[in-house]
Amino acid sequence: MDDDLDAIDELLRHSADVNVSMPTQKLRQIRGELVRRSVSVSYAIGVLSLDLRILNRCWAASTEEVLQGLVDEMPEMLTTAWVGGGWSLSPDASASVAAADKLVNEDSTQLLNLHAELASSDLADLDVVSSLLVRVKEQRRALCERRDQLEKTIRRIQDIVRDHYASGVASVDDWLV
Repeated sequence: MDDDLDAIDELLRHSADVNVSMPTQKLRQIRGELVRRSVSVSYAIGVLSLDLRILNRCWAASTEEVLQGLVDEMPEMLTTAWVGGGWSLSPDASASVAAADKLVNEDSTQLLNLHAELASSDLADLDVVSSLLVRVKEQRRALCERRDQLEKTIRRIQDIVRDHYASGVASVDDWLV
């Protein structure tokens, strides 16, 4: 997870240099990288939000109720606890769709290692549940911060690209290249 957060932080540092003097095509390329990462982060936030709901349910239930309670409540959890979305601010949705497709087709992602641990844990053991609760909350918090930074940077790039079109630096024909 730390490696993945480091990669996000590096992308954000690289994107901090974005300015109005950059070519529109380069801005689009950087925006696409940010969008792909934002989709992955949003997806992980959604999964971790559900994990928190499950862990809170396990914490509140007696050992014999845990599994049956999770099975009974899963449909409601899936419809009410999903947070994070998965679509970004990109006006060209192709980057978002490609990132979502990549998530579906990959066997695993570093962002979901803690989720994988949860899936194989003894959720009837309150010590295990307590440890997972702390770590899932922290991971989700860190990802929410990164997603906010990613989306802020995406908005900034979109504003610059819009300015390029308004000033004539970029042309609609650029999309065809």
